[in-house]
Amino acid sequence: MPEQKIRTDGRSEVVSVIAWALVLIALTLIGGLPLFLSGLNISKITSTTPHLPLTLTGMLVSSCSPTLAALLIACFYPGAGGVRSLLHQVRTWRAGVIWYALAILGPIALFLVADAIHVVLGGAPPGQWFVVHSISGFGPGSLFWVVFGSLFAEEIGWRGFGQSRLQTQYGALTSSIMIGILWATWHLWPVVTPGGLSLETPEDVIATYIRMIATAIVYAWIYNSTSGSLFLAMMAHFGHNFAGTIVRVAPDNQHFHITIALLYLAAAMAVVLTTNSRTLTRANGPDVSGGA
Repeated sequence: MPEQKIRTDGRSEVVSVIAWALVLIALTLIGGLPLFLSGLNISKITSTTPHLPLTLTGMLVSSCSPTLAALLIACFYPGAGGVRSLLHQVRTWRAGVIWYALAILGPIALFLVADAIHVVLGGAPPGQWFVVHSISGFGPGSLFWVVFGSLFAEEIGWRGFGQSRLQTQYGALTSSIMIGILWATWHLWPVVTPGGLSLETPEDVIATYIRMIATAIVYAWIYNSTSGSLFLAMMAHFGHNFAGTIVRVAPDNQHFHITIALLYLAAAMAVVLTTNSRTLTRANGPDVSGGA
């Protein structure tokens, strides 16, 4: 009887994730309506763009759709656990300092290695390796938006809702790959907007899928290894966005994205080879699959 309950609960979790994914897609497209209706290329937005507040509000909705969808499903979908159970994971923040160092400084190290690889292969070094002053203010790319986007816009959805529920049925590794595929596809949503296909090259698309799947594995490892600390996953997301803001890329480095993707893939492979695939923790870690 207990085994049957586990299987039934697992199916319910999967159904709630499917509902979340559908709402996520719907909110993303709703947020893009100003672009669709005005025929506006997202790369052409300026301070003089007509109806700019409406357009920016729509883009904000799209950017926050993983979290907004998670909150909506948690609140209104039967058996989804409620918003309180979802947000409670953010309060799990006590972990060794090594996890914080890995989450925040690890991405900076990866970005610097990607720059160094470019130089070793004969490319020009960046004019400056770090540009800290670029994060001031409140505009796109500022520290305010890096913090907001990293801590509130996505991780409550990807790890807090999707990963935590899928892995009860499929295990951590398989679930993180599934989340990574959805995550990458969502990141590429601007290609369906007017002129959006011109924004991504085939290499960029491939790099996006490699990086997001690999990153999903790494974040699931951090999340599960810290007793479900959604806060640590948020810190890791912040670390990546922060590194992308302050570490400069040489102008002639046309393959930086794929290099970063492959470095994240190497990190993900190290995680997979040294952990239990059902939990993405050490062999004696807690079972997150819901099994006995």
